[in-house]
Amino acid sequence: MALAAQKEVDKKTQKLQLTYQVNFAQALSKMKNQLVIFILNVSEGILVDIHRTIHYIAETVEAVREGRSAPRKLKNIKNDIHFPAYKSSL
Repeated sequence: MALAAQKEVDKKTQKLQLTYQVNFAQALSKMKNQLVIFILNVSEGILVDIHRTIHYIAETVEAVREGRSAPRKLKNIKNDIHFPAYKSSL
């Protein structure tokens, strides 16, 4: 569904200067919530719910900055909360 939402985002942002993409973390969170609705409304038309979810996912977009000079520095948060003697061996 995120790929279908990405097509919709591409159409909406075609004339803008930057390129935009769907925020996949937000899309996953929204799909988690919509999964229950899909299960409850199996007997009714699920196609309408799918289209509604695609539009819902397409609302959260982020600009893609081309040519980043350096990648983000992500720390391993799991190991930063313990003293060195208690760090895992992984």
